[in-house]
Amino acid sequence: MVVAAWARPPRRTTRGHMSRKNPTMINDYREDAARFYDLWADPYDDVSFYRAQLPSPEADVLELGCGTGRVLLPMAESCRFIHGIDHSPGMLDICQRKLDDAQIAPGRARIEQGDITALDLGRTFDLITAPFRVMQNLETDAQIAGLLDTIRRHLAPQGTAILNTFFPRDDKQTLMERWEKRDGTEYFYKDTSIGRMRMTDDCRRFQSDPFVMFPVLRYELLKNDKVIESAELPISMRVWYPDELLDVITAAGFRVTGRFGGYAGEPWGEGNELVVTFTHG
Repeated sequence: MVVAAWARPPRRTTRGHMSRKNPTMINDYREDAARFYDLWADPYDDVSFYRAQLPSPEADVLELGCGTGRVLLPMAESCRFIHGIDHSPGMLDICQRKLDDAQIAPGRARIEQGDITALDLGRTFDLITAPFRVMQNLETDAQIAGLLDTIRRHLAPQGTAILNTFFPRDDKQTLMERWEKRDGTEYFYKDTSIGRMRMTDDCRRFQSDPFVMFPVLRYELLKNDKVIESAELPISMRVWYPDELLDVITAAGFRVTGRFGGYAGEPWGEGNELVVTFTHG
């Protein structure tokens, strides 16, 4: 079984923006694919939405599953301080280079290797985010409970938390039948800063209860139509239907303050996403 990317114990420590605990090496299955993921990623325009949730420019932000810093860096320009947590050293290394290149001081942004389902930083934040479907990488109910405990522990009394998943418009059987056709043989192409790339995904492995699919993404860098470098990225994607998502948040004692179908304010149940804002109950 694939283990969730952001649900692993913290490890080694380095200097500067980044803190990693315990010198023991880990099996970072995202390391090889990290730079390809960053180049290929083309998510929805969510940064403006997160910025709009900041109560003031003096707000402190916790980002769970910060990855390569796609959201973290622009958010660092809009808040007093942002603390990013991710499991993958490969992803964090790219994020660190971006922070250094942008000359963002450690007093404005800090990234750390850690487990978002068992985190205790000893402080609270005005805004907590888990951008672009991080929650869906957590397979088990225990991991989801751990994530919500982490949010409860770190959310300031009047703070806002945001979770997001994709909106599964079809029932479980229909989704499985549709995903089973994605067998890794259809290629998608994109021109990037390092050259022409192609990507394919194999989505044929499932788990029924809870409903999770386990895609394997394959990235390939091409030169003269020949593969010169490649990497695979296995991920897990738990499916959340609208009522299930709301129920798990409210059952944990939170109060939902907003629900949207996307980051442009689409009505709940009409867009491609399920975006929920909430606070302490």
